[in-house]
Amino acid sequence: MRLKSIIAVGTVLTCSTLLWGCGNANMNHASQQKDTVQTESWSDPKRLEASHLEALERMEKDHIHRMVSLNASMDEDKVMTTLERSTQKLEEMRPLAEMLQHEGHPTLLQRIQEMAGDIQGSKQVVAEMKKLPQDGKIKIQSENSDSLHHISSFRDYHQYMQEKIQTLNKAKSATH
Repeated sequence: MRLKSIIAVGTVLTCSTLLWGCGNANMNHASQQKDTVQTESWSDPKRLEASHLEALERMEKDHIHRMVSLNASMDEDKVMTTLERSTQKLEEMRPLAEMLQHEGHPTLLQRIQEMAGDIQGSKQVVAEMKKLPQDGKIKIQSENSDSLHHISSFRDYHQYMQEKIQTLNKAKSATH
């Protein structure tokens, strides 16, 4: 009876150790695989650039969505804050973009520079709007909500704002 108990306990311990060892080996394998994937993405600049370009596009769409839902003359501070936030996010990505350019992948840096220029242009237009009399309001959101469906990038937004400010300026100079 005593021998059977020892064998039973030994068997349970052996099985437990084997199971624990297998589980641990799988966990180690999974973490090694994860590290390998991460290392591969860092060592593959083209993949890294593509993923950041995708992230940039998502960020742009998100910020554009916020801006077009605001009335530029009534909510100029919110528009400016959103534009500032966009600039900040672009600047956070710039060091990586410069590194990728150095490795022969300039697309991300070029895209960041284009977007930064468009954002800067929009900031200047919104600042100009502050100088105009409040009766010439530029209402970006419209009763017809789909009128802004064509604005999908900082460039589109900047062009839209410039057209609106030019129209306002012409109307202002015609009255004087």
